[in-house]
Amino acid sequence: MHKVAQVAFSGLSGASDVCAALAIAGQKSGARQTVAFWGTEPVVEGRVKRCAAAGVETAAFSKKRGLDPAGQRAVRDWAAAHRDVDAFILHYPAAFFAVRKALRGMSKRPPILAIEHHPNLLKRPHEWMLSALLLWLGDGVVYLTDVYRDAVARKLGPLFSRRKSRTAVIGNGIELDRYQAPGIARDDGAFVVGMSGRMTPVKDYATLLRAFAGLRKARPSLNARLEFAGDGPMRGELEALAASLGIADVVSFLGLMPFDALLPRMRSWDAFVLSTHGETQPLALMEAMACGLPCIGSAVAGVVDVVRDGHNGILVPESDPDALSLALGRLAREPARRSALAAAALDCARTSFSSGKMWQRFEDFVGSLPR
Repeated sequence: MHKVAQVAFSGLSGASDVCAALAIAGQKSGARQTVAFWGTEPVVEGRVKRCAAAGVETAAFSKKRGLDPAGQRAVRDWAAAHRDVDAFILHYPAAFFAVRKALRGMSKRPPILAIEHHPNLLKRPHEWMLSALLLWLGDGVVYLTDVYRDAVARKLGPLFSRRKSRTAVIGNGIELDRYQAPGIARDDGAFVVGMSGRMTPVKDYATLLRAFAGLRKARPSLNARLEFAGDGPMRGELEALAASLGIADVVSFLGLMPFDALLPRMRSWDAFVLSTHGETQPLALMEAMACGLPCIGSAVAGVVDVVRDGHNGILVPESDPDALSLALGRLAREPARRSALAAAALDCARTSFSSGKMWQRFEDFVGSLPR
């Protein structure tokens, strides 16, 4: 591919970070990239700057909630101005119909690929309908894991079977060289646990708070702290829960942090936790592994596709604060185990999470599609 246009959500979204990483990898390979960020949230300036520094052209469009003819027209006009690309890659499937309309009437139009980033367990009926339409009307659909694609196949049945040749499994990639900065120097002897991400119900921060409170109760002499990087609608509720559990003095809510501040903070943690009810392919966990952190994750969809229990991380049952507390306690008292898990996590990231490999797989998939 020589020229590619991509569309991603404008605001805080792991899928949009993946879009930026894919565009930058494509640009480095010699394929000109243009990205449109579209959504109900302000565009993330740091993401735009990353793209610009790599030579990736960007545009941003606002979107109203619900029906938004003006927003659809803006994306349609942008797509119409880029009809000469070799492919459109949509990380934000809401743009599918606008892009398809922009290409109407072309004798040989570029293929439109959609990526399914949204967890199956969170899909509402209209989102399953969109999944079906992407399969039926699109030129290709990418799923992040085999488990995810198998679940879609079961749900959509004969429709999926008829279009399976136009699907592929391509895992997310990240820019691995961004994660090698040194961590914040610490000499306090504390055991610091961290979690990063958007504070929404699917991210089960409450279980981690309860587990940490249990750890403090079981080992009152342990110098331990918990840090949350991120923000979201549940932050106030979580701060109140920390206070009610009596651990507010050892829990820090760091809020949203730019990458150049977040990375050294993460690399100073002794362990990373992803307490969650389900994922597609968790970017925060991939980033923690790329930082060389020992990781604990809920044994749920998405996480189990990344973590091999006891090898490159630890899996605990979903919403089980006692099991999570025991896992944290073991890491706190076994620094050698932390080191072994960290080394395996970093090795996994280096071999599996390359954005360059992700780009090559997209190139191969586009080349394999029937024309």
